[in-house]
Amino acid sequence: MATAGDISWHGPHGTFNLRVAAILTRGEQILLCTVEGLGYWFLPGGRVRFGEPAGVALTRELAEELGHQFSPGEPALVVENIYRGGGAIEHEIGLYYRLTWPAALDRDDLRGDEPGHTFRWAPAAELGSLRFEPARLVPVLQNPAGTLRHVVL
Repeated sequence: MATAGDISWHGPHGTFNLRVAAILTRGEQILLCTVEGLGYWFLPGGRVRFGEPAGVALTRELAEELGHQFSPGEPALVVENIYRGGGAIEHEIGLYYRLTWPAALDRDDLRGDEPGHTFRWAPAAELGSLRFEPARLVPVLQNPAGTLRHVVL
């Protein structure tokens, strides 16, 4: 849900969002999120606010969603996701960061303050068998590169 200050707007040609997301792993598993009624899984994260550096936005979003403070990690992907949503064009730029779940935290210690959010761990190899969005990102997540990549979906 957009809030005042988010880099997100609707215009006559569609919607634009600037988003940050975490590729948060624990071994071979990736943490996924869904929101009640949405019907698909995605990577945790959210919108960047005006004047907020992307790394700070990710730290804020993860604290809200998971109840823990994480450093933003290493930049992994810049994702341009352009699609039709409800008939209009949706254009999203996503800044994805690679993080590792801390060994000191229980894997199920997911106690954020975001109502309706549900989290689960899924093996990267099985992402294709889930309803994951953006679906065309699945092969990229299953074959991570060690360098920053630009992906257009």
